[in-house]
Amino acid sequence: MNRLPQPYFETPAMDADEYLRHRDEWVLLDVRAPGEFALGHIPGAISCPVLEDDERHRVGLTYKQQGQQAAIDLGAELVWSIRGDRAAAWVKAAGLKTGGRILVSCWRGGLRSQLAASWVLERVRECVREAPGPEAGIEVARLAGGYKNLRGKLMERIAAPHRMHVLAGMTGSGKTILLHELLADPDFESARVIDLEGLARHRGSSFGHAVGPGGNRLPQPSQQEFENALGLGLMAGARGPLVVEDESYLIGRISVPQVFREQMRAAPVVVVETPIGERARSIFEDYVTRPLDDGCAVEPLWDILAGNVSALERRLGGKETSDALKLLGKGRLLPRDFDAQAPWIVFLLERYYDRAYARSTQLDDRNVVFRGDRRACHEFLGNQK
Repeated sequence: MNRLPQPYFETPAMDADEYLRHRDEWVLLDVRAPGEFALGHIPGAISCPVLEDDERHRVGLTYKQQGQQAAIDLGAELVWSIRGDRAAAWVKAAGLKTGGRILVSCWRGGLRSQLAASWVLERVRECVREAPGPEAGIEVARLAGGYKNLRGKLMERIAAPHRMHVLAGMTGSGKTILLHELLADPDFESARVIDLEGLARHRGSSFGHAVGPGGNRLPQPSQQEFENALGLGLMAGARGPLVVEDESYLIGRISVPQVFREQMRAAPVVVVETPIGERARSIFEDYVTRPLDDGCAVEPLWDILAGNVSALERRLGGKETSDALKLLGKGRLLPRDFDAQAPWIVFLLERYYDRAYARSTQLDDRNVVFRGDRRACHEFLGNQK
């Protein structure tokens, strides 16, 4: 091990497989720099950087120019005097009670996590000496192999063979609603449901961006964060076949891992069949009523809807895009009236989405094992073991 600043408290190392088996028992502190954390992290991890981005940049330059030990010495110089404050903030962020467990992770389980775990343990011991309280009995360990190794385990899980049924159906047919109904069904194994759109925070179409109260489009996770969340979902150990919604390669700007999508394309398909009137109402509730209920004002919402329609022009054509925008404009006056919104919704379904679905899904080439309304599909999936 490299020469470490003193005092240094040795902490046990936990391998990735053990962490995944007992993940709910540990609070994961990710001590990489904020930029590394933003690029990808394990869902639920707390960002507790040993080095801020600018500090990490300086250490990296020193490593290239002067070597490893000089970089270690600079890192220690930058943070040694404030390590207690940082460790105190990390312990507070963990929010643990007596007997809790803290697992510290860096990129590869190297020097940063060794130091950070030592500082956390030092802070815990100080708290206990000063006034025994919530910190008493807190266990501290570090993740062997770090984020890199843990992410590798999750990607392996994604690539492993999976039994599954894929939900297909035209836009607005209620596939996502069915997933949520299965999750709420006490007789259905919840680990079987993999909500790809939920993990991607996007509904997979031009209208799919989540809208915030101010009319802003809410950001999607990073690609790595999405993949990590998918891997964790697949680690849940479902006994029956998974249920996933049919998706194209991209969900917004997030791509479904190719190896998983290939399994989806080969899997048995369950088609949710819903009349166009019900589909239009479902879209109205998803993309109009729900944002309004969440606090988005009419004007910014309609600007977003108009932008979504305009984004279809290359495929929809200039005239039909213009017609759709005119219908949308008329609906602005009565935003919560379904009858006022149905014309532009049905127009887009018939002129664009249904045609695009027929081209992209190609159900004739796939193994369709069941067709029916949402209730019938729910019953069918519940009987699959």
